[in-house]
Amino acid sequence: MTALALLLLAAVPRLSVAPGLEPAFEVQRAAVASWEALDGLFLTHASRPAPAPKVAIVIEKSRLEPGRAGQSELGRVFLRQQAPNAFTAIEKQWLAHELAHQFLLQSCAPATDDALFHEAFAITTAGELEAWREGDYQSMSDAVKVLKGASSLDTPKARRALARLLVETLGPNDRLPRVIAQRLPACDGATKWTKLSVDELTVLDSPAGDTAFVIMSRHSGEVLASGGDVSRARPFGSTLKPFLYASSTSLPELPPRIGDQEWACGDVLPAKLRGAEAVLLSCNGWFLDWAAAQPGVERFGAWGTVFLALGLARLPEHMSEAIGLRSTLSLSPLAMAAAYRLLAEARPDVIAMMRRNGKEGTLAKLPDSERLAQLGTKTGTVRDGASRPLAGWLVGVMDDFVIVQVMPGRAPRQFTSDFLALVDRAKGFKARDAVEVQVFSLLTPAQLDVRCERGFAVTPAGPEPLSGDWSRLADALPKGRLVCLTTPFEIRIPKTTEGRAYAGTFRRDPPAPYVPPQGMTVSEKERRARTGSEAIFRTTRLLYVTGVLASEDATIVGEPRAALARVISHNAGTHERHGSRPVCDTTHCQVFLGTTRAGESDAESLSRPIAKKGWLPFSRGGDEPWTQTRPRKDVEKALGLGLASVSRLEGKDGLLRIVRTVTEGAATYEDVEQTLCEDLRAPLKLPSCPTSATWTGTSVEFSGVGKGHGLGLDVEAARRSGDDQDTILRKAYP
Repeated sequence: MTALALLLLAAVPRLSVAPGLEPAFEVQRAAVASWEALDGLFLTHASRPAPAPKVAIVIEKSRLEPGRAGQSELGRVFLRQQAPNAFTAIEKQWLAHELAHQFLLQSCAPATDDALFHEAFAITTAGELEAWREGDYQSMSDAVKVLKGASSLDTPKARRALARLLVETLGPNDRLPRVIAQRLPACDGATKWTKLSVDELTVLDSPAGDTAFVIMSRHSGEVLASGGDVSRARPFGSTLKPFLYASSTSLPELPPRIGDQEWACGDVLPAKLRGAEAVLLSCNGWFLDWAAAQPGVERFGAWGTVFLALGLARLPEHMSEAIGLRSTLSLSPLAMAAAYRLLAEARPDVIAMMRRNGKEGTLAKLPDSERLAQLGTKTGTVRDGASRPLAGWLVGVMDDFVIVQVMPGRAPRQFTSDFLALVDRAKGFKARDAVEVQVFSLLTPAQLDVRCERGFAVTPAGPEPLSGDWSRLADALPKGRLVCLTTPFEIRIPKTTEGRAYAGTFRRDPPAPYVPPQGMTVSEKERRARTGSEAIFRTTRLLYVTGVLASEDATIVGEPRAALARVISHNAGTHERHGSRPVCDTTHCQVFLGTTRAGESDAESLSRPIAKKGWLPFSRGGDEPWTQTRPRKDVEKALGLGLASVSRLEGKDGLLRIVRTVTEGAATYEDVEQTLCEDLRAPLKLPSCPTSATWTGTSVEFSGVGKGHGLGLDVEAARRSGDDQDTILRKAYP
């Protein structure tokens, strides 16, 4: 026999089962297992083995009064057996409870008269906490009231109240509540024993850690600023009540229960409280009564998958968990911001309702209430058993941002000024308003693959998760607006293996078919470009502009970059090329191939708009000479028949001088006209507007310099100019 086995045997008292309690061997085996488990707990938390038992223990069958399953005195355990010759799981639990008392009597003499400590230790080690928690929700403050008024702890009502408080002090990896575990080292008698009090059970470890905040873009999902550990999961208080509201299409009107402290959520409540007011007043009683009438609503409906994707360990099993009355579930501030970003996409009506919070909800009647009413807000407070705030949450949804702040030891109403400082900080981020663009104009969604690990489609029934693997964009777009919660979308085009990053949202908006002018023929590619795309992508103005800069000229820096960025931003707000639809991504010399990281220097440039109307053209430009030949028939297809010569008008960029040979009857003469260079350059795919054309039989040889249509901003010329951005723009668009 090993030394460890000998030690364990020495630590177990002489346990015997009196006649009448059968099967005796099974009872004794359960008793030995319980005692060994108690030994292990004591060794772990007291950092020393429990003293060897001095008194043998006899386990007897007894007729106890109804409501009592067991009773102890030193050396004797009395059990009520429900059926002869059957030792059930519940009876094993009763035995474990009484043996816990026996263990303390023999191993922790200083605690002999500490009835609350004894009962707390026995309830926990016997595995009774979950059983005593079942039933109607009991608040911590009500549990405190019950315990302080109880004449005996040996009643179901008192044990249930004690279990309610013990659960809150039990960490996810703890075998004993900390308030109990911390006392075991004093069982040696060297430290003065202080009796456990009910008030001690109400003091909880702060779950919030340090102050944390996150400012997230509603449009791109970027984290624009953060502080503290925003990835740490924390109990969330009442912050998820708007999602419960959004998860159901049938919300009841419930009468308040006068005298119930969970219904103490307003000065004067109406005869029946509606869901919106229950959210604004954060009325716990309404949500508890709703769940009692409709079991299952506490699991958040379609929104449950969102929270699981964002790190929630499991769905709530009781409404008290969903509304934060029990601090058993946690989310990080980063996850909270992502969830509210999705809520803003799916249910703008809920965000609009939350804007009433500053005037008629939990943030009313404060010096800051008027400012808080300008955005949608939700508060959440994590409290201990004495209703002291362990942590406060404040969530705000603005037109362009989601802000989440967590502060330890303070209720939300106590740090509204700190929160509004974050609101002001968010407003200081430039060019974070929304921009939409038609994307993949030369392709179809059926040719594109999309991937997002935590992606959702906003459907009429609620958020629907997208596949985390590559799938067809054409399959996802019809479901609703697509949102990727914590990362950009990846888009893969045909014949590539790498995806492009798109930080933003997608929606479907089929364009009207393009009908070319009578007599004009266009290729399939041209037809797609002129039709536009059904895939509409929304991101921030800054990310759109820097995406175009990366696609057009990733090397441009300094004042020329600032000038070009302002032109791109200006064009994003014009609709003359596509009517009411957003700008396209591959036409009009403004190519967008996905989002890239942006810097504040670009944002600063975009804070200076261009005071002009309409589309502002730009091109690469430059002075590199080129010569290219095109068939005469293609030239005449673009400009018409009878061409005698084509040349660029000096001093008038973007215009051509066309000479035609016209025959009317017996008379032949030359007709001179002007036309846009783009009418020739674009269909012939010439590098830039030609400076000359030489006719050689059935072909035409064009010559020119630079690249692009030659209108507006010449990027290469701007690079060489040494001018500041305002001068560059003034010269380009006089």
